[in-house]
Amino acid sequence: MIQMTARRSSLSPLRSRLRDRSPGLAASMLGGAVAAGLGLGSLAVLVMVLWVSSPYPDSGPGGALHVAAALWLLAHGVELIRTDTLSGAPMPVGVAPLLLLALPVWLVYRAARDATDASAEPDGPPPVAPRTAWTGVVLGYLGVGTAAVLYCAGGELRPDWIWVTVCLPVVAAAAAGAGVWSAHGCPREPVLDVLAALPDPVRRLVFGAD
Repeated sequence: MIQMTARRSSLSPLRSRLRDRSPGLAASMLGGAVAAGLGLGSLAVLVMVLWVSSPYPDSGPGGALHVAAALWLLAHGVELIRTDTLSGAPMPVGVAPLLLLALPVWLVYRAARDATDASAEPDGPPPVAPRTAWTGVVLGYLGVGTAAVLYCAGGELRPDWIWVTVCLPVVAAAAAGAGVWSAHGCPREPVLDVLAALPDPVRRLVFGAD
């Protein structure tokens, strides 16, 4: 009985800590999911307008939505595999315009920056910790991104899974990190920590010989 009481008392601070962090994490995840949804929605609207205005569309609205999801993945640097070629052999598509990359990067950046903003109300929630905001935005963004990858996998433009596992998390993590870093006044310490973690050959390549 004494052991059960001690165990409950030791778990109570952990539960209260999780309770305090969960609203910030949940809001950050929602912000990341909304950022991914806005990017997908913007490209979907653009592709659907082009599909409606086309006099001879090649496919139905489902095919147009698959193209929109493929363009969204292409904007993150994910290489696509085109299956409907004239020769019948799959052909990779991996060249993304820079303006296409700017949209998801800006959306993730804004989501991470807004996730760390403190409430203007006196009784509002406390500011979200940088690591919590970054984690929530990245997880929410990658959750929607995973759904987009699975949806796009059944279309004519299919994502390469190796590129998906590399490019999508890197873009989301880098943009969210920049947003959190900017929201806290661009401190030098995180940059110095990242530079210190780089291997010596990379540091010499960036900064030159000592």
